[in-house]
Amino acid sequence: MSYSILGIQNLENDQIQGFHLDSPSRGLSDSSDQLLVAGWIASQDESVSYLEIWDNSRNTSCCIHTFSLDVDRPDVVNHLYGSNIDQRCGFSTNLTLLGLLSNTLLSLRAHTISGKKISLCEIKLHRTPTSTNFHPKIQPIIITTLGRSGSTWLMQLLARHPSIIVANQHPYETFVLEYWLHLVSHQLHSPYTFLTPVDQQRFKRDFLCNEQRRSWFHNEYHLQALAFCQQAIDGYYRQVGVEQNVTSVSYFAEKIPYYSGKKSTTWRQLSSVVRELYPSAKEIILVRDFRDMVLSAFHFGARNGAYIDIENELPTAYLNVSNEVNEFSEYYRRHRDDTLLVRYEDLLLDTPSILRKIFVYLSIPSDEIILEDMTRDKYKVAEQHRQHITSKSVTKSVQRWKHELAPQLQDKYTEAFRSNLDLFGYD
Repeated sequence: MSYSILGIQNLENDQIQGFHLDSPSRGLSDSSDQLLVAGWIASQDESVSYLEIWDNSRNTSCCIHTFSLDVDRPDVVNHLYGSNIDQRCGFSTNLTLLGLLSNTLLSLRAHTISGKKISLCEIKLHRTPTSTNFHPKIQPIIITTLGRSGSTWLMQLLARHPSIIVANQHPYETFVLEYWLHLVSHQLHSPYTFLTPVDQQRFKRDFLCNEQRRSWFHNEYHLQALAFCQQAIDGYYRQVGVEQNVTSVSYFAEKIPYYSGKKSTTWRQLSSVVRELYPSAKEIILVRDFRDMVLSAFHFGARNGAYIDIENELPTAYLNVSNEVNEFSEYYRRHRDDTLLVRYEDLLLDTPSILRKIFVYLSIPSDEIILEDMTRDKYKVAEQHRQHITSKSVTKSVQRWKHELAPQLQDKYTEAFRSNLDLFGYD
């Protein structure tokens, strides 16, 4: 693992009084995946609420880090003498590069209190992937999907294959990868960020006081922490295998949840980190007709206690997921060549054929005995699963939008998702 800064370009704007990036600088190289981003920004008319770092190296931008102005910069205040700026106008944050592409373009943006977005600079870098000396015995299958797309049922099917282990508890949302990879990316890697300001200074004094200790902390220690997390993931699923009396498996399967937050690992980041640390990982992208998906989510929320005025809210319910659908579709465009696409409707109506396709992709046995065992009573719904279903029967969940939406709403929903429906082969 290493990186080098190829170029930095400040972006002209008249919305701030001053800005400077102290770190990184052009030509900087380091044998770690930790990038120090530090500097200051002065805004006289309106205060800056927080800053963001975006990854612009893919077809669509993605926010990968959020932080605040929390460093006192009396030197800047003195330099801009007479200006009404806050002394705490400096920033210093460590950005984990794990999961980013080899050639990455980052952008630094500021958000003001009123919501204005100010582009400050772009950072172009090259990095080499990170790998540890731990060799996992069980490889991950990540199920990338949106809610109400049949992931619980797919996980239930995969759990029946003797080569796949699943934490077999409804709704199959034991996020082991998320837990340990978030732990190493945001806590073990930068533990001082969770300390008080006084203790942060002590930590930096003791751990980062010279180049040798800093190098050890960001290199040897970080790789050991990554290996520990991989070992913990492996150990967890071996324990699950013991509980299920399964001793020889090739894969464990997990959902990758869609969510985003200022201080959490986002959906796309987590997927990228898994890909980097597990080069042999497999990914199934599970999709459902977005019109049916909206209706399922709509009724699921109403049945679980949320107050929903169906008549008034249904005409615009699709707006609640439009951003997620667009991001999901862009993700598929980028990764369609190295993932397996499974449509919920195909899995439901032609289960054996789709399972065979999955097994070929995973290079695991797909004999008829295994298929018969996996598909036996496939429509039988266990008692604990009944609350998860919103249609009258499993088969009636396909194209429910044609029966539940008035003609004008059918057209409205179809037009809203048109390009994304075309992408996945829906009429």
